[in-house]
Amino acid sequence: MAILRTTLPCPTQLSSTKHHVIITNSFDFDKKKHYSPDPFFSSSLRLSVTHTPTLIITTKQHFNSTLRFASTSEQQVTTQEQTEELSTTRLLAQNVPWSSTTEDVRSLFEKYGKVLHVELSMYNKNRNRGLAFVEMGSPEEASEALNSLQSYEFDGRIINIQYAKPKKEKIPPPVERKPITYNLFVANFPYEARSKDVKEFFDSGTGKVVSAEVIFHENPRRPSGYGFVSYKSKKEADEALAEFQGKNFMGRPLRVAPSKRFVQLAEESAGSEDTSSELSVNEAEADKTD
Repeated sequence: MAILRTTLPCPTQLSSTKHHVIITNSFDFDKKKHYSPDPFFSSSLRLSVTHTPTLIITTKQHFNSTLRFASTSEQQVTTQEQTEELSTTRLLAQNVPWSSTTEDVRSLFEKYGKVLHVELSMYNKNRNRGLAFVEMGSPEEASEALNSLQSYEFDGRIINIQYAKPKKEKIPPPVERKPITYNLFVANFPYEARSKDVKEFFDSGTGKVVSAEVIFHENPRRPSGYGFVSYKSKKEADEALAEFQGKNFMGRPLRVAPSKRFVQLAEESAGSEDTSSELSVNEAEADKTD
C-alpha cells in the first residue's frame, strides 16, 4: 500500500501566515483500491481544518485524478485578459486634471507625434472624469508618447498612460427597402363617406388595400367628395381600376383613375385605417381629375 501526499499553497486562507493543502490518498496497487483514514466517512471529499496552519484533505478518488483550487471569477479575468486585444495607436490617460480640455490633452501629446483624435470622458459640461483617450498617428508615436508621459506631472497631477482597447465603430442598422404603393384617384364620394368606409369598400376583406383617404376642405372643414386608394402592386391597382370604375358606392357611381402620383413610397401615402388621416383638399387639389 502506498501513501500519496501532495502539498500545495492554500489560496483560501485570509491570514498572512503561509498555509498548505495536504492531499492524502491511500492506494493499494495490488488490489487497485483506495483507502480513507476514516472509514466512517463515505463521501468523496472530506475537509478537516485544525488550528495549525495546515488544511488536511482526505480524498477517496481515482489514482490519476487531480484537485484544483481556483475561483471562477479569477479564471474569467485571466481568460479575458489573454483574449483582449489592445490598440497599438490608442492610449488611455488616467488621472487627468478635471479642468483639462481636449485641446489641453492634444497639446500635451502632440509633442510626441501626430494626434488624430482626443476624447474626454465627461462628468458634466465643465468637468471631466479624469480619463482621456488619445488616438496617435502611428504605433511608434503612441509608444513614444506612452514612454515619455508615463507618471508625468500634468497640471499638478501625475498621469498614468496605458494602451487602450480599439474604439468600437458603431455599425449603422441595415437600411430597409421601403415598400412602394400604387395609388388610384377616386371621385364622386358621398359627403358622408369616411376613410374607413372607402377602405372597406375597395378592400372587401382581401387585404390588398394599403390605405384609403378622403380629402377634406379647410375653413370650414367639409368633405370634398374625392380621395385616394393605395395598393401594394401595380397589378392590384390596375385590377381595382377596372373593377370599381362606375361602381355604386353609398348610392353614387364612382369615377376611378390612376393618380398623378401613381407610384410612391408607402410612408408617403396614407397608412392603414387606424393611422391614415383624412387629408385636406389643399394637399390633393393638384391631383384632382375630372
